[in-house]
Amino acid sequence: MSVVKYYPFNGSHGRLRLGLKQIKFSEWLQYEPDYPIRIGQKKQLKQKEGKRVLNALPQSKSAQLELLELLLEHIKQYHSDNFEVTKEFIFSKLDNIRYQYADYDTCPLELASYLVGDDICLLNEENGDYKLVAASVCAPTWWDLPEKMGKPLTKIHAPIANLEEKIGRMIRHFLTNLTVEDCYQRSNWFLFTSSDFCIFPNSFDFYTEMTNVNLDNIETKLFLRSERQTFRRLSNTKCITFFIKIYIEPFSIVKKYPAIAEDLTTALNTMNTEQKNALGINFIEKPLKNYLNQVLKA
Repeated sequence: MSVVKYYPFNGSHGRLRLGLKQIKFSEWLQYEPDYPIRIGQKKQLKQKEGKRVLNALPQSKSAQLELLELLLEHIKQYHSDNFEVTKEFIFSKLDNIRYQYADYDTCPLELASYLVGDDICLLNEENGDYKLVAASVCAPTWWDLPEKMGKPLTKIHAPIANLEEKIGRMIRHFLTNLTVEDCYQRSNWFLFTSSDFCIFPNSFDFYTEMTNVNLDNIETKLFLRSERQTFRRLSNTKCITFFIKIYIEPFSIVKKYPAIAEDLTTALNTMNTEQKNALGINFIEKPLKNYLNQVLKA
């Protein structure tokens, strides 16, 4: 599915913005043709990386179970064409796999993670902030799950330039006021020289790779990485479910959708130096803007 479906740009606000949109419950989960591939990747990563991609605090068990139950009810109501749900198992018609609930008693989150293409984070309110208590993150964008587990959002967001300063308070206000009747989504974007879904810290020399991007190779060297993020609150444990789904396209996608080129140009012009440095845009700003300008003039 193209990044265009979850259009992540709004140039008038630059990059750091909430950009929240309330959606219907029926729109919460999106099942696309690459679902079997993504689930296969999740299982391989879990086997290879273990707690680096699937981790949970012991006290999160009840929230994990509640999330799984919510997913099963949601799937029965809105995605019965893709799954068969019984009291003992769920069968995925998308990849012909049956999951017995009893096999996941110790970690319900693991089963939940195989029922969606998204990554999953569970956040619990504590002392006015929200702590990461359980997560399945198989498509990380430059972060390592064990370093984040058990930490509040203020510390999780600390490495992101200006995020706490600009929208940290708004994020916590939104989460505090999120009710069980709400379902929201937002989008985020990055530019990378890798098309891999799973990007751990130091997976490659990001800054060196960015310096090798120029006007001649930008269409094949650079990729537009977008996140579709969704938010819901669990009714019993009151934990927040934070789902993230990654979409990746070659940067040449902007030729097909010039509106992206226009908004991205404006967004680049509103970012400060610190934000550009953190994203590596300072290394590619000249060829990036020249390329976008060519697209808009075509």
